[in-house]
Amino acid sequence: MPELPEVETIVQQLNKHVAGKKVVSVEVLDQRNVDAAIIRLAPFRILSVYRRAKSIIIKLSGGNYLLVHLRMTGHFHYFSKGKEKELQPFEKYVLAKFYLADGSLLTHNSIRKFGGIKMLDKKRLDDELNKLGPEPLGIKLSQFRKQLQKKPLANIKTSLMDQAFLAGIGNIYAQEVLYHSGINPKRKISTLSGEEIKKLHSGLKNLLKKAIKFHGTTVENYVHIEGSGGFQKHLAVYGKETCPKKHKVSKVRLGGRGTYYCSKCQK
Repeated sequence: MPELPEVETIVQQLNKHVAGKKVVSVEVLDQRNVDAAIIRLAPFRILSVYRRAKSIIIKLSGGNYLLVHLRMTGHFHYFSKGKEKELQPFEKYVLAKFYLADGSLLTHNSIRKFGGIKMLDKKRLDDELNKLGPEPLGIKLSQFRKQLQKKPLANIKTSLMDQAFLAGIGNIYAQEVLYHSGINPKRKISTLSGEEIKKLHSGLKNLLKKAIKFHGTTVENYVHIEGSGGFQKHLAVYGKETCPKKHKVSKVRLGGRGTYYCSKCQK
């Protein structure tokens, strides 16, 4: 599933390609996953695109918002005027098409159809987003400590993935930041020292910024509007047999998810 860096990459590209543009019509091909009410909104203008946790929010003229959940296989394709034929290989996975006034086309696609698009007003959007925890790129160390203090007996790795605890982190980046912080993913939060918490806090920010720089991680289905991610070349333990120090990597299941770690580097 796309995590914060992958979603942030797509948000930046959507702002680049469609923000400020007018949508003249919308075609919804899968009403189970895309709100058909969007059709009636057109024409409308895309004012801006932003991210909250792993979700994409598209702000529209008229006071409405599109809340996009990519889940495991959701993504967007953008075709400039005259390039619409390039959609053909992806046609069977298209859930919705947005026709823009400049002749370009934006499509929302999903292979396994776990995600989708909801149309919400500001109040309903806020109700959805208020369920989420703080953003890891913006959280201060003092607030990070307070979040951890709420769950002293919880597992650190599964807590990092809890969207009500900290928004945007998934299985890949939880494993990676714990490696770079030297923390065993099986530990309880109460066992973390003040120095380890400080290292985890700064390491998380640095890791996410680096992953965004490389447009996220492509290990299976993730693609962004302009291609594939590149951070998979910089992974330390996820899916690896050895860590960067050439120690053997172990794999356990935590919270129902496969978890890679180095027992020598992570204590």
